[in-house]
Amino acid sequence: MKAIWFPYWYALDQSIELGAENEFDFFKVPPDYVVSEGLTVFYHGDWSDRSRSLFERKKIRITAIRHPVLGDIKKIETDGLDYTMHLADGRVLKVEAEETPGVVYGLPPIQDWRIFVEFDPA
Repeated sequence: MKAIWFPYWYALDQSIELGAENEFDFFKVPPDYVVSEGLTVFYHGDWSDRSRSLFERKKIRITAIRHPVLGDIKKIETDGLDYTMHLADGRVLKVEAEETPGVVYGLPPIQDWRIFVEFDPA
């Protein structure tokens, strides 16, 4: 199965990791600003009780994480003011997640932040 992880920034996204078997939240109906191409979309935003109707929880095992520009990704950490992306080639990228969300330090701007995640039901 395949899903889209699309950052909302501001530490409002789920961290993901290759091989992780865990419960993750997915939008019941993807938001209009995410071009979903009919795929499931990882939930991001507010996890308060009033938002509970927007997402559902599924237990999955992540088998691949890919971005069209960055390539294969091993892990995305979403804590703090910068997100950390561990790429399969060994590079570790810091991505601004607060003041200028989506700016990757040391790289040209990325226009499309859809990250494609393959998974199996756990």
